[in-house]
Amino acid sequence: MHLLSLITAARTIARCGVLLLIVPFTAQAQPMASDATEPESEVLVVPATPELPATDASQPAEAEVSVEAEAEDPVLAAERQVRLLRAQALQDRINDLSVASGPFDPSLIELQDDLGRTYLELEEFELAHGVLEQAMQLVRVNDGLYSERQVELLDALVDANIGLKEWEQVDIYSDLLFDLQARMHAKDSVAYADALMKVGAWRLQALRYNLLYRAGSPQAVQTLHDLHEQQELILGHARERNDVGQQWSLLKSIAATEMEMARQYNYQSMSGFQLHEPQYVSQTVCRTVPTASGGFQRVCWQERVSNPDYLYSAASQRRNQAERTRMGLQATAREMEALLAENPDFAEANAEETRLAMQSVDEALKQLRRDTRRSSLPRW
Repeated sequence: MHLLSLITAARTIARCGVLLLIVPFTAQAQPMASDATEPESEVLVVPATPELPATDASQPAEAEVSVEAEAEDPVLAAERQVRLLRAQALQDRINDLSVASGPFDPSLIELQDDLGRTYLELEEFELAHGVLEQAMQLVRVNDGLYSERQVELLDALVDANIGLKEWEQVDIYSDLLFDLQARMHAKDSVAYADALMKVGAWRLQALRYNLLYRAGSPQAVQTLHDLHEQQELILGHARERNDVGQQWSLLKSIAATEMEMARQYNYQSMSGFQLHEPQYVSQTVCRTVPTASGGFQRVCWQERVSNPDYLYSAASQRRNQAERTRMGLQATAREMEALLAENPDFAEANAEETRLAMQSVDEALKQLRRDTRRSSLPRW
């Protein structure tokens, strides 16, 4: 009972603190949300990809499971109690400082950052989001819109929203983080490449699990095209630096993008293709029908029907897209093999990782070849 009382008290105090400090910023515009559905499909997992929580609503709440597990384990319960006491102490200091120096005092930023990360450790994601967002507002007020101090805060906000399963917010904060890092680093730098791979990993996961867009939608396909173009550009800079490790990571990311692109093409509807033929055509249909006088007469009318040329063109374009994707993935696989052959020390040091990556790409290529053969068979 003592532990539950302590948890309740900490939450109550934290919420009071959040309400106290968030008043000056209520005029902030809220981001727009996106739609998402459809089943998942396998794709090469890129390093640094966040592991997404389960989305099954029938499962018990993660926080409740965590509390029950800790109640059974005295060590976990003690650790949680220490974090709760730390969160309460930080909230008290934030409240005292905001009263003494005002809600815009820059000294609050570090305290709010510590409190937000403590809530993340406690898996109190809603409280963590509120506190970290306040810290973000204070950083912008004191340091400007594009200050370096926002990087770690945005990273923590991404984690908080993953915990909340607010995928649109995860996407918004991931884009803000990448935009900030893109302003801070040159496009040919290692830091820029790392930032691109991180946001690319999130986008691939979001598309793989259909968290933001319907599978095969124009938005999903365009997102992949844009990402692939950026990855190819940054790979060129990595080659110029002769950065073997980053070249390998980027090639894996490119392969993952091409594999996801193939999956999205399979879900693409005919309306998503750029075809010159009309989808429907009008044709004259005639029938001989009996008349009231006992005779017969021929009656003709115009009927709107599906255009067979349109269906043929759509099927042909789908095959061409699949073949282009297969050829692109095959070229990437050759580059990966060549990179490993040219750098045997790197290949030996990362033998297991490189083996699994090449195995995943080879399996994807085999599947694409099978799909291409099946799509070429005549349909009766």
